[in-house]
Amino acid sequence: MQRLFFISGLGANERAFSRMGEVGCEKIMIKWIPNDENETLKEYALRLINRYEIKNQDLVAGLSFGGLLAQKISAITGQQKVILISGFRDKNDLKFPFRQALYTGLYRLLPPARVPYVDAMVANILNSGTAESKTVLKEMVRSTDYRLMKWSLEQIANTGDNTDNDLVLHNILGDRDRIVHLWKNDTTYVVNGGSHFMVYDRAEAVTGIIREILKIEK
Repeated sequence: MQRLFFISGLGANERAFSRMGEVGCEKIMIKWIPNDENETLKEYALRLINRYEIKNQDLVAGLSFGGLLAQKISAITGQQKVILISGFRDKNDLKFPFRQALYTGLYRLLPPARVPYVDAMVANILNSGTAESKTVLKEMVRSTDYRLMKWSLEQIANTGDNTDNDLVLHNILGDRDRIVHLWKNDTTYVVNGGSHFMVYDRAEAVTGIIREILKIEK
């Protein structure tokens, strides 16, 4: 039976997928692990592949930065497709303020240790659409490994053209996402009213799209 692995995004954890329904195959939630000193995205991906025994016949879905990691995992394991939820191919798919912060290195000005206002800022940037999901986001951000979060920003900043022409990107985006441009390819699915955190706010719609993707790929 095919397995579908889910990777959450920057500042989030597997709770982001808690409202999703059944998709027709086994769902496995990948948990973030601490990054090693000077570790590359590829090295980090290899550790997750080994830990979860991800195989060529499996499928990986990634939320936001988790989608960048999902692309790396899929390329290493030789998978032919990947599912991106509120995802991007590289930093050029991000909207101007976030792209500029990465190009100019402004993200390096984050304080060396966690402070409450940074948690609140990240939760607000992630742009949830309801009071309930805002609470969930704040709780997730507070529990995030701060060192890992800063490492993740460095990986996004260092990623150039991440496009693998042999990898089919099933691209699920919301038209109210304040972080990622509404970029499109031949396998793009747009969720009307979807924010960057639509996997929680619009879980039913996202679940339905993933079901359709899995049917197409069978």
